[in-house]
Amino acid sequence: MGYALGFEDSAVTMRVKDGLVRLSFDGSNGDGANGGAKWDPSEQMLAPTNYFRGATYRSADAFGRLRRPGLYPGIDLIYYGKDQALEYDFDLAPEADPSLIRMRFEGADQVSVNSGGDLVLKLSSGEITQRRPVAYQKRASGEVVAVTASYRIAADGRIGLKLGDYDHTEALVIDPSILLDFWFTGTNAQVAISLAHDAQGFEYMAGYTYSPDFSLGSNGYQMNYASDEDCWLLKLNPYATNSGGVIVYSTYFGGELDDDMRSMVVDQYGLMYFGGTSLSPDLPMSANAAASALPNDDGYLNGFVAIIDPSQAGAAGLIYSSFYGGSMDTVINAVGAFEGQIYATGWTITPDLTTAGNLFQASINGGYDSFLAVFNPGESSSSCTGAETLVFSSYLGGYEDDVARSMDVDANGLAYIAGYTYSPNYPVSTNGFQQIYNDGGGDGFVTQIDPVAGVILYSSFLGGTGVDVATRVRVEPSGDIAVAGYTFSVDFPLSPNAAQLIYGGNGDAFVAVLNPSATTQVAGLIYGTYYGGSGSEVAEDMRVGPQGFFYIDGYTLSKDLPVTRNAINTASLNGGIDSFMAIIDPNTALVYGSYITGAGNQVAYAIDADANGNIYSAGYATGDIFPNGTPPHATPGEYDVFFMLVSPH
Repeated sequence: MGYALGFEDSAVTMRVKDGLVRLSFDGSNGDGANGGAKWDPSEQMLAPTNYFRGATYRSADAFGRLRRPGLYPGIDLIYYGKDQALEYDFDLAPEADPSLIRMRFEGADQVSVNSGGDLVLKLSSGEITQRRPVAYQKRASGEVVAVTASYRIAADGRIGLKLGDYDHTEALVIDPSILLDFWFTGTNAQVAISLAHDAQGFEYMAGYTYSPDFSLGSNGYQMNYASDEDCWLLKLNPYATNSGGVIVYSTYFGGELDDDMRSMVVDQYGLMYFGGTSLSPDLPMSANAAASALPNDDGYLNGFVAIIDPSQAGAAGLIYSSFYGGSMDTVINAVGAFEGQIYATGWTITPDLTTAGNLFQASINGGYDSFLAVFNPGESSSSCTGAETLVFSSYLGGYEDDVARSMDVDANGLAYIAGYTYSPNYPVSTNGFQQIYNDGGGDGFVTQIDPVAGVILYSSFLGGTGVDVATRVRVEPSGDIAVAGYTFSVDFPLSPNAAQLIYGGNGDAFVAVLNPSATTQVAGLIYGTYYGGSGSEVAEDMRVGPQGFFYIDGYTLSKDLPVTRNAINTASLNGGIDSFMAIIDPNTALVYGSYITGAGNQVAYAIDADANGNIYSAGYATGDIFPNGTPPHATPGEYDVFFMLVSPH
């Protein structure tokens, strides 16, 4: 983490925080005077890295090894990754002369050999350690024979290698290594906000970064094509047998200004549907965009939606992209997918939002209003401008502030929206579980909409006499509506079989399940529970996993969070902001609960579950959070993306 490598003909350059360290090879075929050793890549990885940047598109292949043949006569140089280390070998042909190898490190304050035989480069920000060289020969029989090796530093600073006795008629390998540990990281902040999976078991992750050198996995850094803030997306194979096969697809998505990823979902075919906000007039737009020009350039936020097919190489992977908004702020907080269409919700203060279809609310009612918009890329034709791809758009709200935080779409194309409202007249249905607004600082809401008919089928407040915020909504196969969020209400609606019947204090996470088909208020609440300790908890994400269990994660300030004995961490380690993950069985109680904790602060924004009940969690952390500190977080205090796969069994 914090390093970037450039492989030049004449040298290998390592960029560190306080400058450059340059490894050159005096007298080699690439030192400038002798001209032309070139790098040959091999072990090509499954996925190139793609860059959707403004009006341009670039794609770069990734490889596991780089070889410079003939660096010196009969001596090749090979770079490759091994676990968490970057390594390079000198391959010597029979009769090649190892005394020709003369390395020079420029940019380091001091170069020395420590008592263990390691080469130490001292910089103002720390040290880079190149481990003691390992040399060996492989016999025709397969036997590996070790050869003693050490560094020697000449008076002029050049570094050579001293070898013990070996068979000069056999090939020789000299293997130093530079340790480079990293997460998904860069020089500035980066956050993961969404996880999803497809029918084949591939995992998808999305987020945003402020780093010009954000790492899209272990197969390389990208130091160009970055703005103030860019979106990024990854497709992962969590069960790959080698590190080069973990990242199946990766891409940036952004323009010249801030582009903020807010939500990403995946359909059964592996298409990625995502959206958020943008200030970039050159955000990549498809030819069939409903709005290809920035709705406003006066500093207000603009919504955007997009669809990418990671199975398509190059620019053909961008299936659809469009702006959405008006003359004032429009924020897309969540997206959904149905039969190739992308649904979007969030909030807006603009009075001129483009509306379409059979409307249930044609104009803004006041303050912040939520909205529902549906885009169908298949509606465009060569004779049209693309505006017809916006097939439905309507405001949703009362006369105070209404903010949609999450959405889901069922198998019939019905949209489910959840968030919070300060409007006593927020539209609720006559069969809503809670039809009266509790004036305690805001209530959660859950609304079911048919965008084809343009009608609200079900809508309810959700909360008690304190502040209540719904952050995530999921539709269960039964048609019941599962909601997660956080509450400051001591009288939040609970069911008798709640996993936690007592309010922990200072804000608890909650899970609730509503029955939109219920004919009585009592039957309208199927399940309701708190989850939290005496501090504050916020549930950021929730999934309905195998056996109908609820998987939730988020963050906590409690030192007495309910956890289980098989937790990764049964206690907070730092006393700051910790993440948590939990599994709740609505028929019994807490199945699994654990802190995600470490030396800094950490927040889990996304959770997923596979068919085996394993937990995927992602977010950001500023310190070590993995057991035994492996892999370590190399830059304490910086926001870096973490991703973990946990078996709670």
